[in-house]
Amino acid sequence: MNLMTAETELKGRTALVTGASSGIGRAIALALGEAGVRVTVCARRRDRLEAVAASIRGAGGEAQVETADFFQVNEIDAAVRGAADHWGGGLDILINSAGIGRQAKLMDGDTQDWREMMDLNVLALAVASREALKYFPEKGGDIVNLGSMSGHRVPGRGGFYAATKFAVRAMTEGLRQELRMVGSLTRVSSVSPGFVDTELLDDYFKEGTGGVGRYEAIQYPILRPEDVAAIVVRQLTMPRTVEITDVLVRPTAQGV
Repeated sequence: MNLMTAETELKGRTALVTGASSGIGRAIALALGEAGVRVTVCARRRDRLEAVAASIRGAGGEAQVETADFFQVNEIDAAVRGAADHWGGGLDILINSAGIGRQAKLMDGDTQDWREMMDLNVLALAVASREALKYFPEKGGDIVNLGSMSGHRVPGRGGFYAATKFAVRAMTEGLRQELRMVGSLTRVSSVSPGFVDTELLDDYFKEGTGGVGRYEAIQYPILRPEDVAAIVVRQLTMPRTVEITDVLVRPTAQGV
């Protein structure tokens, strides 16, 4: 699907993108803005969010900024409400991209690392979804959750992180089933990328390898955030009678 078709399908819709200050969230926000979506970008770092919003506006789109610490439930609630209010009282799309990854092992990992991954990768996603549904149209909206290949297979040094991403898969399908039980046609889907060139990935490798960055640890081309964003746009522009519940996407050279 080319950008012109995407713009026809998405133009005028409203979206809240969490984790939009960098990486995959930023790329998704820019892609949605380019497709004509009115985008609220949300994360902790206002300066980075303002830069993303400026890029969207500079390309002819509409954007708004909401800051929130996603470890604080009340701030998630306020951000969702602020986005809906800004766009006239409703939302069409929620992109749950906020998340962290740490190589906190199950045998000797730090409890605080575990807690923070669970709070941000799982609880914050659930809260944002619950609150956004209050503002979705009767005909149904879209929720897209950013998962991981670690939600499909468990790496040796990242068992707890993998557990949070398995939870994302469970919540994606669980919410989808709940919505069908009440007659809602809101689509709930996820994208599970392999290695993506982001700050999070580089930090993850440095943490688990004593300072070795991902450029030294991975000797082949990996995904760009824009690759994942293109898949999300594709999911959103499918006919409303079609729901893509999960997409697994790896760099071609990645084995597992």
